[in-house]
Amino acid sequence: MEDPNPASSLMSGLPEGRIVRTFSRMKALQVEARNIMKWFEDHDDGNQWIVVLGLRPNIIEKLDNHSLGEVNYRFQWEQTTGLIKVVPSGPHEGATHQFSTLVTSKLIAMGIPSHECPWFGSTTYRPDVGKGKEGDNIFVPRSRCLPTFGWPTLVIETGVSESLPRLRQDAAKWFADSNGETRFVILISVRKRKLYYEKWQLAPPNARRPLTRANIRSLCAQAPNTPPLAPQRPPLQQPYCASEVEVTSTGVAGQPNLVVGAPMVLPFAALYNRSPAANETDVVLSQNDFADMTDLLLRL
Repeated sequence: MEDPNPASSLMSGLPEGRIVRTFSRMKALQVEARNIMKWFEDHDDGNQWIVVLGLRPNIIEKLDNHSLGEVNYRFQWEQTTGLIKVVPSGPHEGATHQFSTLVTSKLIAMGIPSHECPWFGSTTYRPDVGKGKEGDNIFVPRSRCLPTFGWPTLVIETGVSESLPRLRQDAAKWFADSNGETRFVILISVRKRKLYYEKWQLAPPNARRPLTRANIRSLCAQAPNTPPLAPQRPPLQQPYCASEVEVTSTGVAGQPNLVVGAPMVLPFAALYNRSPAANETDVVLSQNDFADMTDLLLRL
């Protein structure tokens, strides 16, 4: 059941230091967003969120078109309430880009042409009147690009470690808004010497309700652990974290980053919305893949 209070829904999981403002002027929002950017020049954690109340439709359109000057941000809204996630630094964009690039390289190695490995950045989706959301990057297979642009099968959401509870709410939101058409949400938590990845997906419709830790361990032990390929209405959905990988810098020159929790697997059928053809397999991101992908990021 949809939360009747959009402000409550969008504030769920936000850190204590979140900023809440009733909209007055775009200039005032720019100042708040710049202050967050300035904070992250000297810190690797903290609040990156602004809740904005009392938004008019024309202001929502402006914010959706990225009208906060040089501030890089992601935007979502429900009715007259908006939520701005300020993207604080290069490593955040880099972490999103590197993960996307790694997945693409795996697909190309299978013989899939690059134009059939389409990422569409922070595209805004509007599932209902008065609602909209963008992620940090989205993967939409070719079968969902034509004749109309459909839901992504894979979404990446990136933030600082204090943002993880909210990012988990956003993962559930992608599943709910798409009726399960979104198959995976990758959450990336960025700190100066550590990167943390979570892969979220839906449990099968016949899974125990509610899911227990033992149920989740059993699901994660399946090979492959493919999420449901048929649509699921939100009341039936049970999102869970199916994979966690933590990468830590050793701080020693010449030594690879320490990786715990790999591999992370993206079953092909769920990613491409079709069965794999010859030479096509599940996307397996190994320990070495995570070490190589994060090498430069953890030096910045």
